[in-house]
Amino acid sequence: METGRSGESLREDEHAWILTYLDVLTLVIVVFVIMLTFAEPRDESIRAADDDPVELVYRDLSNLVDPRLFRLSPEAPEVPPGPVEDPPLGADPPSPVATPADDPPPEADPEAVRDMRDRAPEGVEVIEQPGSIELRIQDDILFATAQADLAADGQALLDDLLPLLEEHEGRVTIEGHTDNVPIATPRFPSNWELSSTRASGVVRYLVDRGIDPGILQAVGHADTRPVADNDTPEGRAENRRVSIVLETPADS
Repeated sequence: METGRSGESLREDEHAWILTYLDVLTLVIVVFVIMLTFAEPRDESIRAADDDPVELVYRDLSNLVDPRLFRLSPEAPEVPPGPVEDPPLGADPPSPVATPADDPPPEADPEAVRDMRDRAPEGVEVIEQPGSIELRIQDDILFATAQADLAADGQALLDDLLPLLEEHEGRVTIEGHTDNVPIATPRFPSNWELSSTRASGVVRYLVDRGIDPGILQAVGHADTRPVADNDTPEGRAENRRVSIVLETPADS
């Protein structure tokens, strides 16, 4: 009986190494799995999903610009690659390109200005300005003090100006001006309302007399554009005015 048990123990000892081998093999597989997890894939098909599309087509990126960082507009000219040369020292800077805003305003025809002065009714001063001709009218002819309703004499004067305005081909701006004496009435809280209402009243009258409303505009300047000293009664009277500004056409 003892011989049988010892033989069975020997057979079990002969197969014990298999368990140890399997344990070692399992550890080796685990190590390989961990190494594969942290290793960078070398298959180009795997990297293709993460590569930049420019890199996949052009392997040499030295002459390319990343389109995500710099985009040319469709109208921008193509600039050849190459170094940019600095201007030589002491060279004059390039002259600025002239724009339409830099062009001086057109001058009025001297003959037309003389003709307008000859035909202007009494009480209207014809003044040549850069790019325009101003018909200056003192406010006491057109309006009563602190009022914006056209007086009878003012309507008659505007009727005398109608032929000049009908012959004009450019824009016509009616400007209202006041002195610096404050006004505070229910209708006119300040000189802004007074000057704007007077200019608008002149525009409405001219439209009613047949002047094209498309060439007319009304502007109130209050006391911001004086032509004389507001410290004297004479200067304040000169500043209270209505100006009919005839813009000089560009082709005149």
